[in-house]
Amino acid sequence: MSKHLDKKLQSLPKPKLREDMKDSMHQAIMEQKEKERDGWMKNLKQIALLSASAIAVALFSFILFIGTEDGAPRSSVPEEKYHENYISYLRDTEVHDQIEENRAYIGNNGALGKYHGQVLPGKYYANGMELQTSEDPMGINMYYKVTDQTSATAFEKDAFHVSNLPLTLIFNATTYFAFFKNGEYVTFHIDYLGDMQTYTIRRLQIEELYGRNVREFHPDKELWEEEVINNILTDERKVEEFMKSIEE
Repeated sequence: MSKHLDKKLQSLPKPKLREDMKDSMHQAIMEQKEKERDGWMKNLKQIALLSASAIAVALFSFILFIGTEDGAPRSSVPEEKYHENYISYLRDTEVHDQIEENRAYIGNNGALGKYHGQVLPGKYYANGMELQTSEDPMGINMYYKVTDQTSATAFEKDAFHVSNLPLTLIFNATTYFAFFKNGEYVTFHIDYLGDMQTYTIRRLQIEELYGRNVREFHPDKELWEEEVINNILTDERKVEEFMKSIEE
């Protein structure tokens, strides 16, 4: 029975798809394959972009850390400029062109404050100032508080250490008298880890040290370096004698 049925079924004509139906099915199949291919390409591009970005970041970090072939090693944090000693550090402390000439007088809090808290050695320990301008002689009182909790580094951290203190006092006093028209004295009040130290330096004493009117240093950077750095601060005998004179 089943064999007879099979033969009968086989003898029936096979159904045929219309041409338009074939075209529609073929188009649907092609569109599906195109979508699959586009999706695969999109994923491939994303993977390639992510890989390229990762490589670029790694390469940039590597270059930033080691520097270039001809340059010094670098990191993302700028390195502090190297100084051989404290005098080298003072030599590179830029005291010129910090304020306008018409603001350079004792009584101008902003101008004095900039030198005290932003420019001169000891700035990280600056702890206020007082001006004496109501009567002669006019002068300034600069306060410092040295503690272990400080953001100062390298030589700046030790600006008031016993080995650097004389140089800091001479350098700072010279700056005030050279760049400010008036003012006859500056007193440094230094709280060094709880030990209060006070030093008063007069304009006359500074000018005797250099043998000239120190206002001449104001417009002349070369004269400043020659006299202040090379002639005085590098001469241990002159520094020692000056410190004795202000302590008497």
